[in-house]
Amino acid sequence: MTPCIAIIDRNTLGATALRNILWSTFSDVEVHLYNSMESFIRDSNRHFIHFFIESDILFRHIDEFITLRKQTTVLSVGRSSKFENEGFNVLDISANENEIAEKLLHIQLVSRFEDPLEIQQKRSIGGSLSAREKEVLTLMIKGLINKEIAQELQISTATVIFHRNNICEKLQTRSIGKLTIFAVLSGIIDINEI
Repeated sequence: MTPCIAIIDRNTLGATALRNILWSTFSDVEVHLYNSMESFIRDSNRHFIHFFIESDILFRHIDEFITLRKQTTVLSVGRSSKFENEGFNVLDISANENEIAEKLLHIQLVSRFEDPLEIQQKRSIGGSLSAREKEVLTLMIKGLINKEIAQELQISTATVIFHRNNICEKLQTRSIGKLTIFAVLSGIIDINEI
């Protein structure tokens, strides 16, 4: 049975964006969207390994998720100490894409979803990046703009742009969140450096 992730959220646009981030990160996992607890319950014949649930919905149905708190991430605007104190993971949906990607790594979704062979393949792709491209990628992830990267590495801005384009072409994405997840999985940057 294919492992699945449930996103239970009334905000369809936000849920769809989260689903796209998860799909691009965890290729062997199905991601299902539900706009209510009732629609989730009607489709409960799947093998769910993780739940992303809107804070208001969780608040009304906390008894159903209290034993699943390690596999449940609460979607909230800002921090939610009430749920953190109960042992739930909390994801601030108002954060930028890079912060969301970092949080996904911190709650260790990767170790639960990623196939070891897939991680090894990502590391080998990471090995195809040149040493300079890895330096540029690391600085991109840390939030530096082209001019700052050029100053840091003592190269021209045009050279930074050239390396950025090569990185994005090799990794087939321009998303900083996806690049961050890739760099951590491939060992280019440590999660604590972000």
